[in-house]
Amino acid sequence: MATRDDTQRAQARAKQQQAMEQHKQAFEQRKQAMARAREDVTRVLGEPTGKRLRAFDDGGLYVEPGWPQFWAWLIDFFVVVAAVAGTAGAYYAAHRYDFNAAGRATGIGILLVVVAPLVYGLFYGNGRAIGGLLAGTRLVRKKDGSRIGLAKAGWAMLIRTIGFVILVLGALAGDSSGVEEVRVSIDVRATALLHNAGFRSLPR
Repeated sequence: MATRDDTQRAQARAKQQQAMEQHKQAFEQRKQAMARAREDVTRVLGEPTGKRLRAFDDGGLYVEPGWPQFWAWLIDFFVVVAAVAGTAGAYYAAHRYDFNAAGRATGIGILLVVVAPLVYGLFYGNGRAIGGLLAGTRLVRKKDGSRIGLAKAGWAMLIRTIGFVILVLGALAGDSSGVEEVRVSIDVRATALLHNAGFRSLPR
């Protein structure tokens, strides 16, 4: 005879199974909608744009940058590195005759590895620092394509700087998984052309 606990466990398993089926169905529907959108975009805007077509979590469409994203990351990484090395080097040059000047300069450099991206990120509220401006990309929220905002811009730049190192080390090790995507880069010009052509969200 089934007990109350057995009944509750059976109901919980049934709800879990139902949720999994709904998730699977939603995934398949989104996959099919993406395939239709890519086919339509390819027909109107060409295969290169169609291949780079992506969707935000809310279904909005955008065009990922491809290689320009790497160049944007590389430029911003070297801006931070230059700031860290330049500041630490300037301190050492000004105090090279002081005792333990090299140690203090090293300490400043280590501190700036964290501080410099946070400060540089203050110019990153609209998702376009120097790297993005030169490469034609913009960093946005993956959930809906909105701007990252000034409040999280410094943190986003810190993650971008660390993420670049992880990507390079991962590539050297043969791992292309990268870092978790909370934000994504878009090709600004190609995405604008996409929206102007009427492709703003996944088809229903």
